[in-house]
Amino acid sequence: MSDSFLNTSNRSGDTLALPAPAPASRARVADPRRKHEGIFLRIADKARLWVEDAHSRRDLGGCFSQRERDSARKIDTVVLPLGPYRNLTTMSAALYALHPNALVLNHAAVRVFGSAIDPFADLSEDRWLTFKTGAVLMAQRGRSGRFGGSVLLSHAFGQEDLLRTYEARFGKDLRKPGATALFWKDSMRIQNRFMAQPEMFGELLARQPKVRFLFPVRNPLDCARSNLQTGHWRHLAPEGPDFDKVLRRILESLRWFRERERVDPDRFLTFTELEIDPDLPERIARFSNLPAPASWAREDAPKAIEVVRRTAHSQERLALYTELVAALFADDPDMRGRLEGFLG
Repeated sequence: MSDSFLNTSNRSGDTLALPAPAPASRARVADPRRKHEGIFLRIADKARLWVEDAHSRRDLGGCFSQRERDSARKIDTVVLPLGPYRNLTTMSAALYALHPNALVLNHAAVRVFGSAIDPFADLSEDRWLTFKTGAVLMAQRGRSGRFGGSVLLSHAFGQEDLLRTYEARFGKDLRKPGATALFWKDSMRIQNRFMAQPEMFGELLARQPKVRFLFPVRNPLDCARSNLQTGHWRHLAPEGPDFDKVLRRILESLRWFRERERVDPDRFLTFTELEIDPDLPERIARFSNLPAPASWAREDAPKAIEVVRRTAHSQERLALYTELVAALFADDPDMRGRLEGFLG
């Protein structure tokens, strides 16, 4: 470099001040190891997703070994939670997940519906067994969100305490060879299908007497607000995110369920967050044809059923809720009273 290039004087002879060089510690030096690590992680992530997709195609294909089908025959009871999302269904799924004789399939209806294991497209006994076989396999892997699969990937088990409780009982094992009940958590997608296909639903009830239907009831005002915040309102009011419409739809879905629970309480069960008490796990177990060992009912289950209540709502919304409950449950004084409990 020439001396003239380093000259710090301008043409008038004044000396120009050069900026001080940046400290060496601020200098950005590309670390080739970091770059390579990033590339490796992206490749590994893509490979993992590819493997998951391959497993998913296999699970949804309906071609299972005799051993896999025989294992699924042990699943005697299938429990289907219904009703809106953001409605204590994740809490309920955690309750079942901690039970030694229950498996949980988290979401996945977007994959199951229309596939070779869709249990509602073909109501034959063979298809029912095929569905249970696929569900057992899907429950052992997957992703969070609507893709679904293992309940341990749900936000409920994002709580370290709950995950530690599961691992203390079952380690990393998701299979539970002694499982006799399957809990499939994809509530509103499933109920929307039942309501759209009433004849199919009636036939399902006739053909599968061991199916159980659960409707947890969170404060409907809180549930409506949460659905609007998370985007789940689309499953309730696809025409738009309107609080009044979402709240009405939540209560209408509960009325639909109550019409059936009042006729067949052995197969349909509601409980509200105000009714959660130490005896709830045993009620759930009896309803699901499951034992209720003390280690689950008294030690593990209470960790899954803690509810944070949020009840601050405007007077306008409280008035709307009061009006809807009175109108929709005029012929169901029991449920009306339980829902009015949220106003206290």
